[in-house]
Amino acid sequence: MRRSKAGAAGAEWLRQKGPGHPVVLSCRTRLARNIEGLPFPSVAGEEDLERARGIVLEAVSRRVAQDRDWDVRFAEELSREELSLLTEEYIVSASFGECTSGRAVALNWPDACSVTVNEEDNVRIQSILPGAQFNKAWQKTDNIDSLIEGEVTYCFDEKLGYLTSCPSNVGTGLRVSAMLHLPALVTTGEIARTIPALDHAGIYVRGLYGEGSGVAGNLFQISNRRTLGLTEEAIVSLVGSVVTKVVDNERTARKMMLRDSPLDLNDRVYRALGVAERARRMFLYEALELLSMIKLGVEMDLLPVKEFSILEAGVAVSTYHVRRLLDGDGGEEDVDRERAAQLRRVLDM
Repeated sequence: MRRSKAGAAGAEWLRQKGPGHPVVLSCRTRLARNIEGLPFPSVAGEEDLERARGIVLEAVSRRVAQDRDWDVRFAEELSREELSLLTEEYIVSASFGECTSGRAVALNWPDACSVTVNEEDNVRIQSILPGAQFNKAWQKTDNIDSLIEGEVTYCFDEKLGYLTSCPSNVGTGLRVSAMLHLPALVTTGEIARTIPALDHAGIYVRGLYGEGSGVAGNLFQISNRRTLGLTEEAIVSLVGSVVTKVVDNERTARKMMLRDSPLDLNDRVYRALGVAERARRMFLYEALELLSMIKLGVEMDLLPVKEFSILEAGVAVSTYHVRRLLDGDGGEEDVDRERAAQLRRVLDM
């Protein structure tokens, strides 16, 4: 396991296709764990945070990272730009860099797995895969968790299960989520009925970067609400079945748009293409909305644009990835100008 200060690297899962394509872009499983005998990170002092980091990273090094594909990054050694790159590639949450003391993340880029230390909990284990591969993602996360638990004693209650900083994660500590692209449901207004139905089914609906983030580019993250009183397998099954229904609804909405209002649909996707081709300044959310409509046009064989990954394209036009093209220099106007150029490059214009 290497200790690295480098920024984020391109992740293969961003551009790969999986079951449920093109509606299901990716799936993720994440476990929250804490170390017995240590305070939760939110109330821990620097000494306890350092101790927790040492315990977790030692376990990862000894039991999990048996090859050279794992990197470890200490938060306090990363710049704001490097921390933001990790957030934009969905490796850590936006709150990871808010308090860097004692925090770290161990990464396996080829397998899209990570172990985050001292964010909201002492340990957060995550696996990401393209498409709706929920069982496979869960198996990868569970395997890493078992290996770490062979070295680390977790906080566990016989009645409640695993104890976590946030009560909503108590029990299994498992969140299963999917990133969905739902332009037809949004355009037809059906999303207004979909979201309450998902809430009734025990599913959170969130934006591009999870909790607290807004919806952009018609990209939605959905995940299980309950972690207590259900087995891990039941949670995986629940999210998988809900995703299947949403995918069916999105596909039906696309067919209806093409059948009932083809002129409006063509106008929407060609307008998006025209703006992307001609604009010389672009805000992030605008770029994501354009990518969404262009992607819909490509998938419905309406636009003469080559196939592209909306997740990979979205990362490419994100603020700190664009700023990196400017070598970290320039103000907001420079970033917006470069983003417009980057959008054209992504679309090969």
